[in-house]
Amino acid sequence: MTEPSIDTSLIERPVLTFPDEVSDWVRELYAQADVILEYGSGGSTVLASEMAGKTVYSVESDPDWCRMMQSYFEHAGTTSEVHLHYANVGRVGKWGRPKTDAKWARYHRYPNSVWDLDVFKAPDLVLVDGRFRSACLMTTLLRTEKPVTLLFDDYVGRKQYQRVEQFVTPVEYRGRMARFEIEPTELPKRKLTEILTLYTKSF
Repeated sequence: MTEPSIDTSLIERPVLTFPDEVSDWVRELYAQADVILEYGSGGSTVLASEMAGKTVYSVESDPDWCRMMQSYFEHAGTTSEVHLHYANVGRVGKWGRPKTDAKWARYHRYPNSVWDLDVFKAPDLVLVDGRFRSACLMTTLLRTEKPVTLLFDDYVGRKQYQRVEQFVTPVEYRGRMARFEIEPTELPKRKLTEILTLYTKSF
């Protein structure tokens, strides 16, 4: 099947859609980081691409959105190195959320598969703003071998996300976003069922 063509002349520059105080925070921490891992692509990816000296990995579950982002960068160019990584979790709807659980066996690949790339470098900063948000935090906690800052959007007021506080707690909030400072650690073996359950939650 032929992929739909994209008219790059019609692609608008993706912009940050966070509230102002969150956008300012993201800009500040992106400027300080060398290697950035994003779960969810868009305006933040463009922001990072226009900064000098960055390496950016951005995970996306929506193939159409991923193609649009790739076409935008091919048209506009980048200042820094950007790797868009499509994580196939089956047919998706709005915001890249799986429409059904038909491809549930792939869900673990959304947070994990980017870490397995040959070109992957350990991040200084992780932005969680896509799907499987709790699993993205847990994957960072399990896989990082150095200290890393993690920004978790829409964390405030969402009780389903606060289950991660069994393992790590936020150190700062701005608006709806939380900041975690993650250190390499071993997680308690008795919590394995809870950890695996978090990988089934696509929100």
